[in-house]
Amino acid sequence: MGKILITGMSGVGKSTALQLLHLRGHRTVDTDTDDWSRWVTLPDGSTDWIWREQAITDLLTGHDAGNLFVAGCKTNQGQYYPLFDQVVL
Repeated sequence: MGKILITGMSGVGKSTALQLLHLRGHRTVDTDTDDWSRWVTLPDGSTDWIWREQAITDLLTGHDAGNLFVAGCKTNQGQYYPLFDQVVL
C-alpha cells in the first residue's frame, strides 16, 4: 500500500498519468477540483488555489488498501509530504 503524489507544473502530464494508472486498477485523485482545492485571498490581495486542508488530510490518513495516486501542484502541498510515501516530480 502506497500513497504517491504526482506533481509538477501545468501541462507536464499529471492528468494523463492518473488516467493510465486508473486504467490499471489503482485509486487516483486529481486535486484540481472544488472537492479538493479552494481559492484563498493572500495578504497582498492576490489569490491562490490551494488544497482543502481537511479533505486532503482525511484522504491521506484514511487510505488503507492498495495504492493511491494523487495529482496536483499547490503552494500548500509541502505540508502534506510527510503523509505521502513518495513524491514524484
